Amino acid sequence: MSNRIHKSRIPIKPSSALFPEAKEALIKAKNELKSGINRKEFGNNRGAYDGDGSPLPQLSAGCEYREFDIGRSSDPKPGRGNKRFVIEFHPSSRQVKEVYFTENHYLKFSFFRIV
Repeated sequence: MSNRIHKSRIPIKPSSALFPEAKEALIKAKNELKSGINRKEFGNNRGAYDGDGSPLPQLSAGCEYREFDIGRSSDPKPGRGNKRFVIEFHPSSRQVKEVYFTENHYLKFSFFRIV
């Protein structure tokens, strides 16, 4: 067993349900990826050491997870927001495969798949 959650187990949220700041951030994130701007890679390994497993599914072949903070918060890391998009991205083709959103990525099972 891979300790990876299956995509079908992640709740879905329509992009129309995102708050305005998140909608703007998602457009910016997609544009940056498609234009070749490199962003921080999301490791997808939270809980790997205590048996919790990763918060997101196994990546498709050749893809990477890239993370984008939305807004800012002083908690838990100064200068970083808890609200975040994690985008499954194929760097060679610059194609966005999946978009995941969380309002608090430090909470277990907090991600939604954006459609």
